[in-house]
Amino acid sequence: MTAFAFILFWLGMIVWFVGDLMFLAVVFRYSIVWFLGCLFVPFVELIYFLFNVKRTWKPMTIAATGFLMTCFGYWLGGFNFLN
Repeated sequence: MTAFAFILFWLGMIVWFVGDLMFLAVVFRYSIVWFLGCLFVPFVELIYFLFNVKRTWKPMTIAATGFLMTCFGYWLGGFNFLN
């Protein structure tokens, strides 16, 4: 079970990373200022997403799926988020 959790964890990390790269590519096409803000300032990515849902829903869905896969793999591996 630990091997499956390990694979799921790292697969989720890769999917999460790809979703974030896709999101940053959409932001970069819009504006370099938003891109730098999303890259370096916390919560700017969420603000941009809320203002431009039509453009960014697919990358955010992919990133959220990767995040959930990572969390599930972490939990399945026997770790606990509250420790």
